Amino acid sequence: MNKTFPKILSILLHPLLFPSIGILILFNSGSILEFLPFEAKKIILLIVALSTIILPLTFVPFYIYQKIIKNVQMDHSKERLIPFFVTFVLYTFCYYLLMRLGAPQTIANFILVGAVSVLVLFGVSFKWKISAHMVGIGGLTGALIAISFILYVNLDYFIMATIGLSGLLGYSRLKLDKHEPYQIYLGWIIGIFISLFILLLF
Repeated sequence: MNKTFPKILSILLHPLLFPSIGILILFNSGSILEFLPFEAKKIILLIVALSTIILPLTFVPFYIYQKIIKNVQMDHSKERLIPFFVTFVLYTFCYYLLMRLGAPQTIANFILVGAVSVLVLFGVSFKWKISAHMVGIGGLTGALIAISFILYVNLDYFIMATIGLSGLLGYSRLKLDKHEPYQIYLGWIIGIFISLFILLLF
Protein backbone atom coordinates (compact mmCIF):
# COMPACT_ATOMS: atom_id res chain seq x y z
CA MET A 1 0.00 0.00 0.00
CA ASN A 2 1.27 3.49 -0.85
CA LYS A 3 2.67 5.12 2.26
CA THR A 4 3.34 8.55 0.74
CA PHE A 5 0.24 10.19 2.23
CA PRO A 6 0.86 8.81 5.77
CA LYS A 7 4.48 10.01 5.60
CA ILE A 8 3.51 13.50 4.45
CA LEU A 9 0.78 13.81 7.07
CA SER A 10 3.14 12.64 9.82
CA ILE A 11 5.56 15.40 8.82
CA LEU A 12 2.94 18.13 8.47
CA LEU A 13 1.44 17.18 11.83
CA HIS A 14 4.67 16.58 13.71
CA PRO A 15 4.23 16.95 17.50
CA LEU A 16 6.68 19.85 17.69
CA LEU A 17 4.41 21.92 15.45
CA PHE A 18 1.30 21.73 17.63
CA PRO A 19 2.19 24.52 20.10
CA SER A 20 2.72 27.00 17.27
CA ILE A 21 -0.38 25.77 15.43
CA GLY A 22 -2.39 26.21 18.62
CA ILE A 23 -1.10 29.75 19.18
CA LEU A 24 -2.03 30.69 15.60
CA ILE A 25 -5.53 29.33 16.16
CA LEU A 26 -5.89 31.32 19.38
CA PHE A 27 -4.80 34.48 17.57
CA ASN A 28 -7.58 33.88 15.03
CA SER A 29 -10.25 32.52 17.35
CA GLY A 30 -12.53 35.53 17.68
CA SER A 31 -11.66 35.67 21.37
CA ILE A 32 -10.00 38.50 23.27
CA LEU A 33 -6.63 37.01 22.29
CA GLU A 34 -7.28 37.99 18.68
CA PHE A 35 -7.15 41.65 19.70
CA LEU A 36 -3.66 41.54 21.19
CA PRO A 37 -1.30 44.08 19.57
CA PHE A 38 0.43 42.74 16.48
CA GLU A 39 3.87 43.21 18.07
CA ALA A 40 2.81 41.18 21.11
CA LYS A 41 1.52 38.39 18.87
CA LYS A 42 4.76 38.41 16.89
CA ILE A 43 6.92 38.16 20.02
CA ILE A 44 4.80 35.38 21.54
CA LEU A 45 4.82 33.34 18.33
CA LEU A 46 8.56 33.85 17.91
CA ILE A 47 9.26 32.65 21.45
CA VAL A 48 6.98 29.63 21.02
CA ALA A 49 8.38 28.65 17.61
CA LEU A 50 11.97 29.07 18.76
CA SER A 51 11.50 27.09 21.97
CA THR A 52 9.24 24.31 20.71
CA ILE A 53 10.34 23.80 17.10
CA ILE A 54 13.69 25.30 16.20
CA LEU A 55 15.72 24.56 19.33
CA PRO A 56 14.48 20.96 19.74
CA LEU A 57 15.32 20.25 16.09
CA THR A 58 18.84 21.69 16.39
CA PHE A 59 19.68 18.91 18.84
CA VAL A 60 18.76 16.13 16.39
CA PRO A 61 22.14 16.00 14.56
CA PHE A 62 23.86 15.86 17.96
CA TYR A 63 21.65 12.97 19.08
CA ILE A 64 22.46 11.05 15.91
CA TYR A 65 26.20 11.85 16.07
CA GLN A 66 26.37 10.70 19.70
CA LYS A 67 24.32 7.60 18.80
CA ILE A 68 21.64 8.58 21.29
CA ILE A 69 19.15 7.88 18.52
CA LYS A 70 19.55 5.83 15.35
CA ASN A 71 17.33 8.05 13.24
CA VAL A 72 14.75 10.80 13.56
CA GLN A 73 11.96 8.22 13.91
CA MET A 74 13.21 7.12 17.37
CA ASP A 75 11.62 3.71 16.93
CA HIS A 76 12.65 2.34 20.33
CA SER A 77 11.26 3.79 23.56
CA LYS A 78 14.65 4.15 25.26
CA GLU A 79 15.92 6.29 22.38
CA ARG A 80 13.24 8.82 23.26
CA LEU A 81 14.39 9.50 26.83
CA ILE A 82 17.05 12.17 26.29
CA PRO A 83 15.26 13.94 23.39
CA PHE A 84 12.02 14.06 25.39
CA PHE A 85 13.78 15.36 28.49
CA VAL A 86 15.56 18.11 26.55
CA THR A 87 12.30 19.03 24.84
CA PHE A 88 10.55 19.18 28.23
CA VAL A 89 13.22 21.60 29.50
CA LEU A 90 12.79 23.81 26.42
CA TYR A 91 9.00 23.82 26.74
CA THR A 92 9.28 24.68 30.42
CA PHE A 93 11.66 27.51 29.58
CA CYS A 94 9.14 28.77 27.03
CA TYR A 95 6.40 28.76 29.69
CA TYR A 96 8.64 30.60 32.15
CA LEU A 97 9.62 33.21 29.57
CA LEU A 98 6.01 33.85 28.58
CA MET A 99 5.05 34.30 32.22
CA ARG A 100 7.95 36.71 32.78
CA LEU A 101 6.92 38.76 29.74
CA GLY A 102 3.33 39.00 30.95
CA ALA A 103 1.72 36.94 28.21
CA PRO A 104 -1.97 36.10 28.74
CA GLN A 105 -2.37 33.24 31.22
CA THR A 106 -4.34 31.17 28.71
CA ILE A 107 -1.43 31.23 26.28
CA ALA A 108 1.12 30.41 28.97
CA ASN A 109 -1.03 27.52 30.23
CA PHE A 110 -1.37 26.24 26.67
CA ILE A 111 2.42 25.89 26.55
CA LEU A 112 2.36 24.33 30.02
CA VAL A 113 0.09 21.64 28.57
CA GLY A 114 2.81 20.89 26.03
CA ALA A 115 5.50 20.73 28.72
CA VAL A 116 3.50 18.34 30.89
CA SER A 117 2.63 16.20 27.87
CA VAL A 118 6.30 15.80 26.97
CA LEU A 119 7.12 15.00 30.61
CA VAL A 120 4.50 12.24 30.56
CA LEU A 121 5.96 10.89 27.31
CA PHE A 122 9.39 10.93 28.95
CA GLY A 123 8.12 8.96 31.95
CA VAL A 124 6.21 6.44 29.85
CA SER A 125 9.25 5.85 27.63
CA PHE A 126 11.12 4.13 30.47
CA LYS A 127 8.79 1.15 30.03
CA TRP A 128 6.51 1.60 27.03
CA LYS A 129 6.00 3.51 23.82
CA ILE A 130 2.93 5.58 22.99
CA SER A 131 2.35 7.84 20.02
CA ALA A 132 3.79 11.33 20.53
CA HIS A 133 1.89 12.42 17.43
CA MET A 134 -1.40 11.40 19.01
CA VAL A 135 -0.55 12.93 22.38
CA GLY A 136 0.17 16.15 20.52
CA ILE A 137 -3.01 16.32 18.45
CA GLY A 138 -5.08 15.00 21.35
CA GLY A 139 -3.62 17.78 23.48
CA LEU A 140 -4.50 20.37 20.85
CA THR A 141 -8.05 19.03 20.61
CA GLY A 142 -8.50 19.09 24.38
CA ALA A 143 -6.99 22.55 24.62
CA LEU A 144 -9.41 23.98 22.07
CA ILE A 145 -12.35 22.41 23.91
CA ALA A 146 -11.16 23.84 27.23
CA ILE A 147 -10.39 27.29 25.83
CA SER A 148 -13.81 27.49 24.18
CA PHE A 149 -15.27 27.30 27.71
CA ILE A 150 -12.67 29.54 29.36
CA LEU A 151 -12.92 32.37 26.83
CA TYR A 152 -16.59 31.82 25.91
CA VAL A 153 -15.76 31.54 22.23
CA ASN A 154 -17.06 29.21 19.52
CA LEU A 155 -14.21 27.00 18.34
CA ASP A 156 -16.43 24.23 16.95
CA TYR A 157 -14.92 24.28 13.46
CA PHE A 158 -11.38 24.11 14.79
CA ILE A 159 -12.35 21.33 17.21
CA MET A 160 -14.05 19.31 14.47
CA ALA A 161 -11.00 19.82 12.24
CA THR A 162 -8.60 18.53 14.92
CA ILE A 163 -10.83 15.52 15.60
CA GLY A 164 -10.91 14.70 11.88
CA LEU A 165 -7.15 15.15 11.59
CA SER A 166 -6.70 12.97 14.68
CA GLY A 167 -8.34 10.10 12.84
CA LEU A 168 -6.23 10.63 9.73
CA LEU A 169 -3.04 10.95 11.77
CA GLY A 170 -3.81 7.82 13.76
CA TYR A 171 -4.46 5.96 10.51
CA SER A 172 -1.16 7.26 9.13
CA ARG A 173 0.87 6.12 12.13
CA LEU A 174 -0.68 2.65 11.91
CA LYS A 175 -0.06 2.38 8.16
CA LEU A 176 3.58 3.32 8.72
CA ASP A 177 3.82 0.49 11.29
CA LYS A 178 5.05 2.91 13.93
CA HIS A 179 2.55 1.93 16.62
CA GLU A 180 0.06 -0.62 17.80
CA PRO A 181 -3.60 0.51 17.91
CA TYR A 182 -3.62 0.82 21.71
CA GLN A 183 -0.60 3.15 21.55
CA ILE A 184 -2.57 5.40 19.19
CA TYR A 185 -5.73 5.48 21.30
CA LEU A 186 -3.90 5.84 24.60
CA GLY A 187 -1.77 8.70 23.28
CA TRP A 188 -4.83 10.64 22.12
CA ILE A 189 -6.69 10.11 25.40
CA ILE A 190 -3.67 11.17 27.46
CA GLY A 191 -3.26 14.32 25.38
CA ILE A 192 -6.89 15.34 25.84
CA PHE A 193 -6.86 14.57 29.57
CA ILE A 194 -3.74 16.64 30.24
CA SER A 195 -5.15 19.63 28.33
CA LEU A 196 -8.52 19.58 30.03
CA PHE A 197 -6.98 19.07 33.47
CA ILE A 198 -4.47 21.90 33.25
CA LEU A 199 -6.53 24.46 31.36
CA LEU A 200 -9.80 23.97 33.26
CA LEU A 201 -8.29 23.65 36.73
CA PHE A 202 -5.41 26.12 36.54
